[in-house]
Amino acid sequence: MEEAEIAYRAVLAERPDYPAVLHNLGVLLASSGRVDEAIVEFQKASAVDPDYEPALWSGAKALQQAGRYEEAAEAYAQVIVINPEHYGAQLALGKLWLRLGKRDRAMDFFARTMDLRRGENRAGNLDPSLASTTRAKLLHDIDQFRYLATQKRDTERVDSLARAYEFAMKRIDWPNDDNAVVELSSEQLTLFGESYNYPNFITDAAELPSGTVNSQLAVDEISKAFQTGTPRIASFDDFLTVEALARLQRYLLCSTVWFDFSHITGFLAAYLEDGLACPLLLQIAEDVKKKFPQILGDHPLTQAWAFKGLVGDIPIDVHADDAAVSLNFWVTPDSANLASKQGGLEIYTVLPLDDWAVTDYDQDKATIKTYLEGQRDQKIAIPYGENRAVLFDSRLFHGTDAPNFAAGYENHRINITMLFGTR
Repeated sequence: MEEAEIAYRAVLAERPDYPAVLHNLGVLLASSGRVDEAIVEFQKASAVDPDYEPALWSGAKALQQAGRYEEAAEAYAQVIVINPEHYGAQLALGKLWLRLGKRDRAMDFFARTMDLRRGENRAGNLDPSLASTTRAKLLHDIDQFRYLATQKRDTERVDSLARAYEFAMKRIDWPNDDNAVVELSSEQLTLFGESYNYPNFITDAAELPSGTVNSQLAVDEISKAFQTGTPRIASFDDFLTVEALARLQRYLLCSTVWFDFSHITGFLAAYLEDGLACPLLLQIAEDVKKKFPQILGDHPLTQAWAFKGLVGDIPIDVHADDAAVSLNFWVTPDSANLASKQGGLEIYTVLPLDDWAVTDYDQDKATIKTYLEGQRDQKIAIPYGENRAVLFDSRLFHGTDAPNFAAGYENHRINITMLFGTR
């Protein structure tokens, strides 16, 4: 690294106005933790060429890393001025405005990211899920269209979409595994038209003036359980108000935002940037922070997703979250759960080793499982419950046991995860 830095500075000694080299030097400095020095180099590159996108983009990320959030927002905005279809800058601004507590501004950018990935202005090669599918994913979409018909949502169109998807499915050579990813040919994609992995229907999920979190929660008791627990875990029932839960359930059932089918086998996922972001969900996150200041403090919401189980007995494998505090809650009615003491979270009580990076949690499952076995797999099981919430230290490894939910579109197990703060 020292040699590379010397080489870059040698070039700049002869040509100090070389934006590409200034940028590359900045990237090198940032990668070695010298973020403030990197910012200077990125700014030099932008001064030489204000339209040099790599320097603006890298500079914005460095400013955010340095905690200079307002400056980072301005830099991301400049990237978008140069390149209005820069997905990364749109997403970064959405998450940054979340961090700064600007929900309305965040929503604007999440709407743009959804449009760029899934909407009318989507780039065809931006997301691989636009050209691939699974049998389970298509069966889910057909079921959702049929459900929307029962809800009187543009009945003629949803019936037409269901028939088109059924026709397309018959023309795909399916492997034995319902969750095996199949690449779609241009001919097969034509059968779906522009509807596949597209936000065909988005149900209104406005904020609630009365708030979203149950006012009767035993906040002091829950906070104490979290703060004094070893490890830090607190679970509680009746999380959301009746109205907030019903409105969120309707949004998740009626909105065609379940796009990610390959992240976890047997599940579909929805993310903030892909349509999960709605005023109600962001209000829930803000209301949680206000309700539990002793737990969440100044930790901003950094990410949120929803998982929907398609196959009844597939658990979510052990992992940890890249955050300070995780919130998990369930929204599917208890009547769908055929095993009342199953389908919930399993949280291991031992912390990861200090030198383990978050990426290790996703990429080296075998090592993690060996480590946990060596710690005698000490874990806490929290059974599934509609409107049950769990707050826990994000460093803790967790997964689920084998769920057992009834068949039918309305009975899919859905959990929401919100991440607050950073490590």
